[in-house]
Amino acid sequence: MTAPEASVARRSSTPPLIPFALTIGVTGHRLEGIEAEAVEGVEARVADALGLLASEARALATREAALFADGPPILTMVSPLAEGADQIAAAAALARGYRLQAILPFERSVYSTDFTDAGRARFEHLVAQASCLLELPGVRSDAHGAYVNAGRATVAHCDVLIAVWDGLAARGRGGTAEIVELALSRGTPIVHLPIDLAEPPTLLWSAFDPIIVTNSTSAATRRPLDRAAVERMLALSLAPPENQSEREDLRHFLAERDRRLRTRIEYPLMLTIAGTHRFGRGDWTAAPGVDATRTEWVQYRAACAGCHGVEADLDMLEAAYGWSDRLASHFAQNYRSGHVFNFLLGALAVLIALTGLLFPGAKLMLTTTEFVVIFAILINTLVGVRTRWHQRWLDYRQLAERLRPMRSLKLLGIAAPDAPGSAAEPVARRWTDWYAAGIWRTMGCPSGRIDAARAQALAKSIAEHEIGPQVAYNRSSAEKVGDLDHRLEWISVGLFAATIIGCAIMIGALLLAPEWANRYSKLYVWLLAGLPALGTAIFGIKVQGDFCGTALRSRATADLLERIARDLDLAGPDLSRSANLAEQAARVMLSDLGQWRLVNEQHELALG
Repeated sequence: MTAPEASVARRSSTPPLIPFALTIGVTGHRLEGIEAEAVEGVEARVADALGLLASEARALATREAALFADGPPILTMVSPLAEGADQIAAAAALARGYRLQAILPFERSVYSTDFTDAGRARFEHLVAQASCLLELPGVRSDAHGAYVNAGRATVAHCDVLIAVWDGLAARGRGGTAEIVELALSRGTPIVHLPIDLAEPPTLLWSAFDPIIVTNSTSAATRRPLDRAAVERMLALSLAPPENQSEREDLRHFLAERDRRLRTRIEYPLMLTIAGTHRFGRGDWTAAPGVDATRTEWVQYRAACAGCHGVEADLDMLEAAYGWSDRLASHFAQNYRSGHVFNFLLGALAVLIALTGLLFPGAKLMLTTTEFVVIFAILINTLVGVRTRWHQRWLDYRQLAERLRPMRSLKLLGIAAPDAPGSAAEPVARRWTDWYAAGIWRTMGCPSGRIDAARAQALAKSIAEHEIGPQVAYNRSSAEKVGDLDHRLEWISVGLFAATIIGCAIMIGALLLAPEWANRYSKLYVWLLAGLPALGTAIFGIKVQGDFCGTALRSRATADLLERIARDLDLAGPDLSRSANLAEQAARVMLSDLGQWRLVNEQHELALG
């Protein structure tokens, strides 16, 4: 059992804790690009850098032990194993207790022809010690593209990139300079080890100048490679956000328990009454949702994972997604039901007060009942605010939707989710972003061999089983919430129309039959005041739910994802294009989620 799997097994009753992990990637010049007399110095520099990173990582893991799974830090080196810097770094990492994961630009037997006899022997020795091996579908007719993909994959799966580099601009595709610029644009810290030993090592990171994304020549993004800079960089990259409220939210999530029963059923009952939903078992218990999620993951694994030549450890990802998804569903129903409860009981309180006009002798009972109703609204609001239904719903849904596309990005080998924060400031400000990044890091590299045919089949499967269901979900959601919005509007308008008609009848009665009007005046007051109160409550539910806006966003998201799925299906054997499209699909879903959150953050459960 791997460390992540063991963690999941130990904490199955709560969301999984993330093991502390640090993955170092490497890019650099081949052996012929390094002066013979400088090789030993470069080896020493690489060894020193790996030692410094490991030392500071272990110190950080000790300081932050309470928020990580038990066990020593998992230190990993990701290397394409090219003859030169890649092999130097891989050997040095293994000697210092790192595990090795290899990413090859070509199929193994083809790639081995790149090496000298001595280099080939080192290559085979290192491959034998690698915990996983990913062979990308490079072809000799586009060797530069193959090297770019290997560099891209390295950047996708590492937290820090060691660049053994002369500092000069790219002299062709797939070179060290191009990979450095790619890492910088993705927010990955870079340990620059110049091959000229007279130049000092530096730490290059866009977060040092977080206003704009700069290039590798900018002095604003560089710091000396010393203990203080590495300590700060690792703390910002690997530790939870420094904000104490974010840390407290993370602790709450890690302590969450399974919510098997859903006692707040007001919202699904309202949907049933409105005719847009059929009340069922999934409205009062989480079991159907758990079963549906498990089934969906089983189907996804069967169609995408392990059947196209590449495998990835998706266990912790599935566990984390399952927890965040069902917790989000639970608190969403609590929060929405809380709003329905407040609006409808507010209208009921008005009706009870007016009922005193019809039954003067029951004033004590009615006043007591109204007191209980108002008290229930206060308690409902207090409980909702104190237990943070709203915040937990938003956080857990955002986490679930950030986690979901990671499975496809991981299987594509060279794809990756966007960095937390932004490319200019790739530091997690929210605990949800940090946790998702930690899950990605813990999964490590995928393994297997992706040839052209497999790349094409994998792209088609992801289009069908990852993006396709999201298109269907968004279209279905748009239709359902759109119908709900229209029906609530018509119910509200109908109640106000009934009030107008009632007013017209009363006016006519006062003019033509005043005795009759006086006889039923109290009933009319009850109706003509009660109906608008109920109509206002229904309209309030409609506005608070932003159902119209949700429908519009869901349709727009479905349209974009459908186009991406179509292009992904047509991407053919071009793994790079497939990865670009999958990354864009993840961005579209996160963008929709960001807009959704921005709107819903304004709708906290409150009395007014």
